[in-house]
Amino acid sequence: MNAKTTAVAKAQAGDRRTNGIQRQGRAAKVVASVLRATGEELNRVGYANLRVDEVAERAGVNKTTIYRRWPTKAVLVSDTLDSHFQTERPMPETGSLRGDILAYLSNMVTLAQTSMWRGIFTALSGRTDPEVEAVARKLYLRERAFRTRLVQRAIERGELPRAVDAELIGDMFSAPILRRLLTFGENVERDYIEAVIDVTLAGAAVAGVRNHTA
Repeated sequence: MNAKTTAVAKAQAGDRRTNGIQRQGRAAKVVASVLRATGEELNRVGYANLRVDEVAERAGVNKTTIYRRWPTKAVLVSDTLDSHFQTERPMPETGSLRGDILAYLSNMVTLAQTSMWRGIFTALSGRTDPEVEAVARKLYLRERAFRTRLVQRAIERGELPRAVDAELIGDMFSAPILRRLLTFGENVERDYIEAVIDVTLAGAAVAGVRNHTA
């Protein structure tokens, strides 16, 4: 093989590698665009009225592109829910359990104000398909575990009595916020978040002492 042939071969090989990377990049962008559009359409019309052709139009792709990857609406919505909860996020590090919970809940409320996340929350609260239900259950358990670790870490720091049920405390400070966001679609102000946290932690302190002396 002469030098010219070798150079051509290397260039072609380089083109193939570059094209592969470009195709992967385009595919990732299409997936991100479709999942974002699905979340926004869920917010606009809800799960029951979600139409793949409208998702495709919003995402700027052909409807067949969606069906090749997501053969049913349930699969599309399931992937949308799952994709937005996959990233492992660090625990809040404010120096106190109250501050950590406030940061956690404030972030939840901020996300709920975007059209995409409103759609995701709508799907979580109004799920009717077994496949979507299964994904929502998985996400719920994952988020509960995150909250439990948050409280357990504070117990180990000595901020709460060791007899406190960390999972229960996590349920207590999140339930009122989620109910307002998911069930009623209400805005949640910082004052309300702080009141929920204070009542929860006050109750946890009393319950912890009672459990310890029982």
